[in-house]
Amino acid sequence: MTGYLYVAPATLILALFSVFPLGYAFYVSLHDWRLRKGEFVGLQNYIDAFSADPQFGRALLATVWYVVGTVPVSLALGLFIANLLAGKIRGRAVYRTIYFLPYVTSVVAAAAVWMWLLYPAPAEWGLANAAMKAIGLPPQAWVEESKGIFRLVAEHWGWRPPAWAAGPSLSLVCVMAFSVWQALGFDIVVLLAALTTVPKEIYEAAAVDGATGWRRMRRITIPLISPTLFFLSIVSTIRAFRVFNQVYIMASKETAGTANTVTVYIFNTFYVGGRVGYGSAVAMVLFLIILAVTLVQMRALGARVHY
Repeated sequence: MTGYLYVAPATLILALFSVFPLGYAFYVSLHDWRLRKGEFVGLQNYIDAFSADPQFGRALLATVWYVVGTVPVSLALGLFIANLLAGKIRGRAVYRTIYFLPYVTSVVAAAAVWMWLLYPAPAEWGLANAAMKAIGLPPQAWVEESKGIFRLVAEHWGWRPPAWAAGPSLSLVCVMAFSVWQALGFDIVVLLAALTTVPKEIYEAAAVDGATGWRRMRRITIPLISPTLFFLSIVSTIRAFRVFNQVYIMASKETAGTANTVTVYIFNTFYVGGRVGYGSAVAMVLFLIILAVTLVQMRALGARVHY
């Protein structure tokens, strides 16, 4: 009983603020709930989400593009920069601070600055369009462009790809670039802490055997910091699926929803449209998707982790 009493406060907090809201959201999703409780409709809201609502499909596709385009890039860049900062370089503390600053900066303020840098065409005074003009390329609409990035590149070379190969919209790519820049500092700090735990004797032994560069990274560094990489991959994936602030601020209404993720769609459905029951159903679908992806990651990557 002593043990149960010790865990009771935490259990009560989790029950009130995690378990109960989750169960209540599922209860609401089974009703035609608007401003107040409506009739019981069972799984109809879930059926409508997958069969009668193309906007949810576009939001889900944009979310998948966002996850695929941010998580691997952030982890790869974070490992590369952390490996550089782990060496003996002058001003290492300053570099660490510079890389971590975007993570602790207000997302709203930073996103507003990025929108100014990515000011859309026909204006050419935005930094991005000024750079495009300097290298002889036409200015872009950036956050207001609904065309896929692969389609834009192909059209520049005189080829029009099929619709399925258009890729994520340029507006979404701009948000993805901002997200990588903003979250990179967190990955660097965590990976840098992991790199400092690798015994130097192992690197010295590997150097004697002639292992340098990529072989040392692949055979020694990555296996020994695999628990940290495993942790970051799961946390970053969950964070990417739940992204909201930067998408809501940066994604233009002119992109026909091509840059809106599922969380933005839930917000618009729940608070703007007043469809509380349907919005709750979409939120439960997102929860199940995140849970399924996390379980797959734990099953696929967990066996490769070396403790």
